[in-house]
Amino acid sequence: MLKKFFTRLGLALLALLVSLALAIQLTGHGYFWKALSATYLQGHSTAHIDDAGNFAQRTIATAKPLPWEKDAAFNKSSLNSVMLSYLQQYKSAAFVVVKNGKLLHETYFSPYTESSRTNSFSIAKTITTMQVGLAVQQGLIPSFDTPITQFLPEFAGNARASKATISQVSAMKAGHDWTENYKLPFNVTTDLYYGKDAENLVLKQDFEREPGTEYEYSSGSTQLLGVILKRAIQKKNPQSNISEHLSQSLWQPLGMEKDAIYTLDRAGEDGGMERTYCCIFATARDFAKLGQLLLQDGQWGGKQLLDKAFVDRMRKPDLQPYYGHSLWMDWTYKHPFYALQGHQGQYVVVVPSLQLVVVRVGQYRNKVVLGPNGRIPLEVYSFVDEAVRIAQATTPSK
Repeated sequence: MLKKFFTRLGLALLALLVSLALAIQLTGHGYFWKALSATYLQGHSTAHIDDAGNFAQRTIATAKPLPWEKDAAFNKSSLNSVMLSYLQQYKSAAFVVVKNGKLLHETYFSPYTESSRTNSFSIAKTITTMQVGLAVQQGLIPSFDTPITQFLPEFAGNARASKATISQVSAMKAGHDWTENYKLPFNVTTDLYYGKDAENLVLKQDFEREPGTEYEYSSGSTQLLGVILKRAIQKKNPQSNISEHLSQSLWQPLGMEKDAIYTLDRAGEDGGMERTYCCIFATARDFAKLGQLLLQDGQWGGKQLLDKAFVDRMRKPDLQPYYGHSLWMDWTYKHPFYALQGHQGQYVVVVPSLQLVVVRVGQYRNKVVLGPNGRIPLEVYSFVDEAVRIAQATTPSK
């Protein structure tokens, strides 16, 4: 009797699981299985910095690596104990400080080293905007204020979308309908990360408000920007792609020390594209070069690599005082700064007044405790203060 009961119970549970699996699949949430295997079953509640192997990839190739020159005071000032403990608590991978274009300090946390490539997460948003700026310079895109419908005819009949410009997409004010959530297993952001058709997904989203009227942070917007970039690149060269453009336009000119990885929504041979709102895997040192390029107003090696006016526009607050074009900022802080910022605490912070670039990458962050401007995590201010302390401690007294 007992055996029969458990047999029936087992069959009922199996039927329930099959029904749930079928429901997940039929309701368009098939991406959940990828999320389950790539994240949840690996002990994570969200995407993590070492998940490149879970996705199709393209290489962002460097050509002639140009290592950072080390400052005469390199690593002569250690992290203070409070900062060291904090970085360890949140499982940091690296903390790097560059001053006046030279490597001043770097600390790595095992098992990570200067050669470790970790996920940029939304640092990629800033890189995508930089690529769009370069595409404008290269004549691939008429201007930063070109209507999006020139590259996205799918929205030609949409009254709101037809008013939106490329720059508005970059500034998160185009009105593209999106719900940003990194934790829920069934939502559009999870679909974008684990699904297999990022382009189609963002093109299916409507425009919920008049362009230019409201700021809303949105990974979907930057993926839409990526679709524009991809189409602009391929209009000139159908065989090219975003990774190749990034390699030729930034990675090689900057003399990046190591090839980077761009993960795709599906295999390249199946039409996969780069996930431009997130996932570039690079070293902390190479991330620092992106900050240094912006600090130098787009100049590198005596050449104007990225137009200064475009860099100025990126750094200028738009609808909100804390956000420009794919850059976070606090110009009112005692050490004014702007930053490339990504999920789980990936940061490239630029402090112009002291010629500093600060990089922190790692597994977790504290985004609950906010800094003075009420939007940027307090830890960013702490990283800035620590970099300033290190810089001042190693500056010879007059």
